[in-house]
Parts: sequence; structure tokens; C-alpha cells
Amino acid sequence: MKFTFERGDLNAPRGHALIYFRNAQDSEDCWATYIIVLPIQVDVAKYVPPFLMSQMGEIGANDLSAFAFPPAPEQIGSYSKVEDLALVREDDVVYAGTVDPSDISSTMMRINEAIAWYAEAYTDSNDAELTALPDDDEPDETDTGFRVSEVLYELMTDGDKLAELTKLIGRLRDAVDTGDEALTVESQGEIDILAHHLPDNHQINNLVASAKITGDAGARLANLYLQRCFHLIGEEYVKLGQVEEDIEVLEAGGAS
Repeated sequence: MKFTFERGDLNAPRGHALIYFRNAQDSEDCWATYIIVLPIQVDVAKYVPPFLMSQMGEIGANDLSAFAFPPAPEQIGSYSKVEDLALVREDDVVYAGTVDPSDISSTMMRINEAIAWYAEAYTDSNDAELTALPDDDEPDETDTGFRVSEVLYELMTDGDKLAELTKLIGRLRDAVDTGDEALTVESQGEIDILAHHLPDNHQINNLVASAKITGDAGARLANLYLQRCFHLIGEEYVKLGQVEEDIEVLEAGGAS
């Protein structure tokens, strides 16, 4: 069975994807499921009560490294709905061909094939990245932490991302106020990674610059830029306009 990437990159899968099919009787009718490849292997046996162990058979860590839910595709409507969901969640989109939705066993087999195919592409991509590292360039703990953050940020909602951004800005301001250079660099590195997962109109660079201004003026300006981000995702344009006016006034006053 041939699967086709319609959003995302086959050579660098995100690890989470909408897999959709078209109804064989109605090409405008789309059915879909959601595939996740876990970044961490799980030993399922550790979490199964002893009395269920005999029913688990030989299930190991690899058996739940990737999965789809629901196990059979659910009706999702038109293709535009697939596109909208993928855009909001920053998912890969994979087309898996046509199916007869009433043939549950057949569609489940197709999904199992898609899981194996997508997981293999994800694993190959990660292996290629690791192989590309020079032998004498071992990633340190900070590099590892940033890689984990990349995966977590991809899975977060916009609200969760801004909550994390608020926490990181607070940490950055504390580091600046106390003169902790190492924590300043670490906090800004995390913010830079998170910024890749937020739209450009959030003006994260301006937010960071404000957060690094010492004193009350810097705190007020950073808080206004954070409010601006929340108003953007909430589409609260009246409040957004007021905050932008407040920013302009404060910056004109020479926050320093």
C-alpha cells in the first residue's frame, strides 16, 4: 500500500500525523485517525497488574512505541477539515488511499500498515540525524534537553505554549535581576526553541529584549508583550489594540 505525505516531510516526520482515507463511494467524504510515535520507549509490562500478565503475551517496549487512535478511521468530513486540524496542531498529513468504511477489519489492517510505515520513516530520520553528528561531538545535557523540548512544544496547544513562555520569561527576568549569566543563557535558549513553534507576529524577540531590561519598566514592558501574545491567540483585537498603544507609550518613554 502506498502512503503519500501531503503535509510535512517524509525525510523528517514530526512524530504525530493525521492519516486520512477517502470513501471509495464518495471521494469528498474523508475518514481519519491519528498516529503518534512516542519519543520514549515504554516497557508496558511494568504497568500491567500481575493478574493480567498472562493475557499480555510477549508485548514489549516496541509494541507501543507507535500507535493510532482510533484504531479504525472515523468520519471527519471534507478534506478542508483535515487541513484545518493539521494546521492548528502542526501535524503531518498522510493520504492512505480509498476504503470502504463499513469494512472495519480491512481499514484496521490498513492503519496498522500506516503505523509501521510512518514509525519507520520517523526512526530513519532520527537515526540519520544522530549518524550525522561527528564522533567527537557528543551532545551534552543541554542539547538533549533542547531536543526533548522540541518534541514537547510540537505537541502543545497554543495556550500551553504561551503558559510555558510566561514561565520562561519569569525565569529569564529572575536570572537577569540576579546576574546569573548561565541561567540567562539557558532560559533564552529555551525561549528561542519555543519561538520556532509560535507565529512571527508574537514578536518574541521584542518580548525577550524587554525581559532583559532591568527594573520595573522592563517588567511592565515584558508583561505587556506577554498580554499581546494571549490577545492574539484569543483573537481579542480590541484588547490587542489597547495593549499595543500601552507598549508604544512605554517604549516612547524610554524603558531602561
